[in-house]
Amino acid sequence: MGRWIIIILGLIPGAWSGKWGVTYENQCALKGTSVDLKCEYDYSFGNIVTWVSWSKAQQVSNGWTRVPLSNLPSPSNHFKYIGNYNRNCNLRINNVLSSDEGAYYFNFATTLGSWISDTYASLSVRGNNTRTYKHFSKNLRRFGSDSCFSESVTELISVVQPSIAREGDAVKLICRSGCSEPKMINWFKDGQRVQRPEFLASREDAGSYYCAIQGEETVRSASVALNVHYYPMNVSVSVNPEHIAKGSRVNLTCISDANPAADNYTWYKRTEPISSISLVHVGSGQVLSLPSMESSHSGLYVCYARNSLGEGNSTEVVVAMAAEQHGCQSLPILAGVGLFLIVMLVAALLLFWKKQKSEADITTNLDSRLHGRATNSEEPTEAVYSNIHIPPSSPLPISDPYSTPASRGDVEKNTLQSSENEIIYSTVTIKPTNQNSAHHKHSWSKGREDDSAVIYSSVVKSS
Repeated sequence: MGRWIIIILGLIPGAWSGKWGVTYENQCALKGTSVDLKCEYDYSFGNIVTWVSWSKAQQVSNGWTRVPLSNLPSPSNHFKYIGNYNRNCNLRINNVLSSDEGAYYFNFATTLGSWISDTYASLSVRGNNTRTYKHFSKNLRRFGSDSCFSESVTELISVVQPSIAREGDAVKLICRSGCSEPKMINWFKDGQRVQRPEFLASREDAGSYYCAIQGEETVRSASVALNVHYYPMNVSVSVNPEHIAKGSRVNLTCISDANPAADNYTWYKRTEPISSISLVHVGSGQVLSLPSMESSHSGLYVCYARNSLGEGNSTEVVVAMAAEQHGCQSLPILAGVGLFLIVMLVAALLLFWKKQKSEADITTNLDSRLHGRATNSEEPTEAVYSNIHIPPSSPLPISDPYSTPASRGDVEKNTLQSSENEIIYSTVTIKPTNQNSAHHKHSWSKGREDDSAVIYSSVVKSS
């Protein structure tokens, strides 16, 4: 049966004349990383791949030989075939070792034949030690007579350009290795990820930088430093001792943040709080000493710090003896108390004014309402008058409740004329309970005809 298959395939044009072979891409890897050896293979139509194998050239006593990767002493899963049985023959090497450097061969077999490659994929490993590189002939028959050479290679190298920069200068981070095409690189500063490899330098950017392979951060370069120079900033003055007594020694120390450090300090004292013309030079050096404190030394002092990039100055600091300091310190307290009292006085006046205004509004309201009711003839009210009269000795005559209003008025008039005592009038306004306007008007008009609707009462109390 197999013979008939061969005869049939022989009759098919191109069945045996297709292209057979393997193509490779040489790779370079850093020690400790992972690398893929790129590989493709081809065969004629009608073949089915049944077997694939990778081997590595190893030196033996009598020359070189190919050793299957499965027979090499290596960690588990160190070599992994990631190709397939259809023209992809890639090989992955994990955690590359120095011993992995060399030539790798791919062989395969099909249902109708096999292929032993005479070409290879070259892997270069970059590390700290000297490597011996073997150059193999493409002709397998001359395999044992290949030349070799040695070269010194290095690991991942980080470069900062420039390594010393002024604040505001452009800085570029460069990562290099012995491989011409390194993998994706990540940058770190003092262990923290750097987002951009190019930036304008600031004082916060000073520190140690290194680069690492993305996804394999254990493979990293040695650290390199970026030094950022800037003029003196955050200049301040410390006074020692804090409480100054007359005749004591006082030291003023100028402190600044600068790179390089400030190397020139100048001291000034302000004589008038008006303009910069009032600044008088009183000394130089980082420490200004006043050997014996006197009243003439009291005042405002300021320090100017300078380096090769520029200068910065401190805020003015008060230098005064203890008694003067207490006096100065009490001024803000007194000012605060005075301000508090003023605020409280204004608040009290405002409250008093609001109270008076409210009472005036109430009085005006009441008067207007009373006046309106008194002058409105259309809305009469039922009134009750009560007179209280206290004579000095004689009793008041009692009015007759059944007498006419005119007679009662005469009695009251006579009583008022005979007495000089104060008479108190009280008026009570009572709204009609009936809401019907017509009935309301009628009842009041009737009341005007009938005087009994108005009640007069007198209370007489004799002594």
